[in-house]
Amino acid sequence: MFKKWSHNENGDDFVSNDLHHMEADQAEKAGSPRTVKTKNTILKGNKLIGNISVSCDLELSGEIEGDITSEQDSRIVIKGTCNGNISTREGSVDIEGHLKGGNITAGSNINISGTCDGGEVKAGGRITVNGAFNGKLEAGEIEIGPNARGTGEIFYKDYISIAKGADIEGQICRLPAELKLIKNAPESKPAKAELPPKKASGS
Repeated sequence: MFKKWSHNENGDDFVSNDLHHMEADQAEKAGSPRTVKTKNTILKGNKLIGNISVSCDLELSGEIEGDITSEQDSRIVIKGTCNGNISTREGSVDIEGHLKGGNITAGSNINISGTCDGGEVKAGGRITVNGAFNGKLEAGEIEIGPNARGTGEIFYKDYISIAKGADIEGQICRLPAELKLIKNAPESKPAKAELPPKKASGS
């Protein structure tokens, strides 16, 4: 999680750790556990250089040069500009701004309504595109909206839809089904064949 900065040297807000204290206090008064999720915010007009790791949701309205990673189910929203890779193990990614040349890996869904230049976009769930992309898309389900513009490769496992009006150039392929490991059946000893008794000769 980010350190909590409230102001930079110019007196402007820089990075905030947005915890909804009122909701948490109300939950405590009601006797329920405090489970309110925090959200980090990099505000518009600010620039961060370096890689960051988050354990909660992140909203980037400014600019970052570096990678964003999360080992949790974080929702990462890019409204500004990111020049680097984005990875969230169990969470989702929304590109409403601009991703420059980086890869995206998400355990859940990815939504691209802004611009995604270059790199690979891989989701454990669904990829929805209604913006611009250039690169490779791979997911179980892919939906291409009417405002989508893109070039590259599209790989899907279960389902793909392309809306009328979308302008897509490139290769579209269906991935083969994953092989399932089947345990070997217990070995059985072959049955012995019994020969019929011989008839006595001369009788």
